[in-house]
Amino acid sequence: MTCVRTDWLPVSAAALITGATALFLGAQMTPRPRGDGDLLRTASEHGDRFAILAVLFTLASVGLLVGVPSLFTLFQRRGFRTGLVAAVLLSVGALMLAAFAQVLIVFRSLAQHDAVTEQAIDAIASDALLQAMMGSAFVAFYLGELLLALALFRARTTPPWVPWMFTAHVVSVPFTQALPEGWTGAGTLLMAAGFAGCAMAANRQGRI
Repeated sequence: MTCVRTDWLPVSAAALITGATALFLGAQMTPRPRGDGDLLRTASEHGDRFAILAVLFTLASVGLLVGVPSLFTLFQRRGFRTGLVAAVLLSVGALMLAAFAQVLIVFRSLAQHDAVTEQAIDAIASDALLQAMMGSAFVAFYLGELLLALALFRARTTPPWVPWMFTAHVVSVPFTQALPEGWTGAGTLLMAAGFAGCAMAANRQGRI
C-alpha cells in the first residue's frame, strides 16, 4: 500500500502547490470589481490580460483538483469526515473556477469581434443564475478552507501554522477590499502557503 501511495502522492502534492500558486497569481492580476459589470467591461477592453487570467485560473483549477486527493493522507486517524467534506467543497470551488475561466475566454473572443455591447455587459452582469453560481463558488471554496483547517486542527498531522493560514485567509477576505489596487489578491498568499504546508506534510506522511 505504501508503494502505491508513493507513486501518485508526490505528483498530487506538487499539483496542489501549482494550483494554489496559479490561483494566487490570478487573484493578483484580477482588477478590483466595482459592480455593474465592471469586471466584464475591463475584460472586453484588456483582452490579452484576461486571456492570461483564464489560463492561470484553468491551471489553478486543474492543479487543485489533482492535488486534493493528497489531502486525504493527512486524515488517516482523525478528522476524516470533516476533511472529506472540505475536499468536496474545495473541488466544487475549483470546478466553478474552471467554468469562470472558460467564460472569460468566450467573452474575450466575442469582444475581439465587436460582438459585445454595453447592453450585453449589463445583461450578463445582472443575470441571476451567473451571480448565484459565482457566489456559490466563493462560498464553497471559503467554507472548504474553514473545514479543512478544522480537520487539520483535529488531525494534527501538519505544523500548527498550516490550518491558521486557511483561517486567516477566510477571515481577511472582507478586509482585502480596503487594500490599494493591485493588492486586493494579497490575502490569497495565506491560502497558497496553507496548501504548500499541506503538500509538504502529505509527502512526509507518505514516507511513513
